[in-house]
Amino acid sequence: MVHLGIISQEITVKEIAESLDKILKSKLLIDTDLWGQDKYNRNFLERDVNMKARHLLKLYIEIEENFGISIPEKDIVSGGFNTISNISAIILREMKNKTTR
Repeated sequence: MVHLGIISQEITVKEIAESLDKILKSKLLIDTDLWGQDKYNRNFLERDVNMKARHLLKLYIEIEENFGISIPEKDIVSGGFNTISNISAIILREMKNKTTR
């Protein structure tokens, strides 16, 4: 489990991306270092990345458990759940929305 401590406005997209990278490596056993320098922007469905549907589902569950948020269906349907960077931005937005409710 990636422990983020108390959610604060100070958390950055970069910190979230690093946490997602750790989740991919430790929970899904995906070596993101093989994706190259721009690994945070690699589309999960690209041929050489080749994440399976089960990986995406597991990642979704891990995000809910680790960040205490849900990814809105509209972000998945629109194709936003496709890179570490995109998902990090969604998580940050949802964390901020959660604290302002």
